[in-house]
Amino acid sequence: MASNAIPSATKFAIFGTAGLAFCGVLVETSMNVTFPTLMHQFSASLNAVQWVTTAYLLAVAATMAVTAFIQGRFHPRTIIGIGGTAFLVGGVLCALAPSLLVLLCGRIIQAVGTGFAMPLVFSLIMHQVPFAQQGRFTGTAGMLIALAPSLGPTYGGLMTQLFSWRLIFWLTLPIGLISWWVAAKHLTATGDTHRQRFPIGQFLVIVAALGLATLAVNNAGSAGFAAPGFYGLFLAACVALGLFIWLANRSAAPLLQLSIFKQAAFSKALLLYFLIQFVQIGLTFLLPNFAQLVLGKNAMVSGLMLLAGSLTSAVLSPVAGKTMDRRGVRLPLRLGAGCLLLTMGLFVFVANHLSVPLIIGLFILFQMGFSFMFNNLLTFGLQQLPRPQLGDGNAAFNTLQQYAGSLGTAIMAALLAIGGQLRPASSAVAQTQLGTQLALGLGLVVMVIVVAVTFTIRDKQRVAEGA
Repeated sequence: MASNAIPSATKFAIFGTAGLAFCGVLVETSMNVTFPTLMHQFSASLNAVQWVTTAYLLAVAATMAVTAFIQGRFHPRTIIGIGGTAFLVGGVLCALAPSLLVLLCGRIIQAVGTGFAMPLVFSLIMHQVPFAQQGRFTGTAGMLIALAPSLGPTYGGLMTQLFSWRLIFWLTLPIGLISWWVAAKHLTATGDTHRQRFPIGQFLVIVAALGLATLAVNNAGSAGFAAPGFYGLFLAACVALGLFIWLANRSAAPLLQLSIFKQAAFSKALLLYFLIQFVQIGLTFLLPNFAQLVLGKNAMVSGLMLLAGSLTSAVLSPVAGKTMDRRGVRLPLRLGAGCLLLTMGLFVFVANHLSVPLIIGLFILFQMGFSFMFNNLLTFGLQQLPRPQLGDGNAAFNTLQQYAGSLGTAIMAALLAIGGQLRPASSAVAQTQLGTQLALGLGLVVMVIVVAVTFTIRDKQRVAEGA
């Protein structure tokens, strides 16, 4: 099936849905550079303000956890309708927020919109685009969504420095509304829908597991990793996760079919996807705050600092997808993993001498490696599953993508706070420098694991193509 045989309605539906997801990710990454401003305006600590991002990502992850159920139960137009409404209502609430609590509520509502829209993009591709072109379409859609973190810090910095952080929300609303209309007009069903009872118990315990783990890490920032506030909550998160697995295995209609994890290639791709997203979102939090708190730069410079690297990733994503379609998955994954390991090694090596030009160069290198892995891991992982399990695989990828960002932000914030605990008599600049070094060291350890797992992956076609 040639690319020109793909209906225009399918292309418009993918474009419109990706546009709404773009807006959700744009406001997500735009807020990372506003933290010092929000700390001052709302008289709050960095640990409190980082929940503007962490709570958003956690809510997106919780929403995406029900992707398989939602896509099997409702028509895509209904899904995009709920997503668009949540994006609109949450955006208005954020723009008018008189307090940090109201801002957090608006962020959580808007997160539901992103959580409904983003998985739908890749569901459309996996169901309505031929196998041989899925890498290219995923790369192209990924490029559109990747433009959000490319523009987010710059956009957020410009709005905050020149006008007000509230414009971050006002100016994205029209783009989101247009994207919503385009998607709703062209969406068609990706499969049969069927009535089934929502597994509320499974949903509550998986949300509890995600939330408790994030709270544990957040508490570590104020009390340390040896405090009961960390390991007690973390143990509770593990218990909740175990309960979810028990309930899902006993259910005739589980929230997520856990049998997908028996496919080794899928599980490896999912693990890599989680790890590189963890570091990438962590860096987009860490580096702008380092630039403002240590280098003394304003929000605009801190945002512009990441623009070149993120644009590089957006441009290379379709190229990486085509490379996978033509050469298989091993080449782009190994190139990307090597590039990421090199970058984090250099970050650690020059951690005491970081400057804006150095950060720009290293972030470009990081995003080059990221672009060759990220969307290709999603495509490859889903290609390992039979068609009836694509919804579950899509839910797993999208949930862990967002949770990786939530956890990455929380852990980076915790390590910055620990830098202050280790040097209580030092200046805030010295404390932030130490915390940054700890965070970059963690990133290097993660990339060593990424390289090791990457070299165990082999090219493989989708199993049970016609299933």
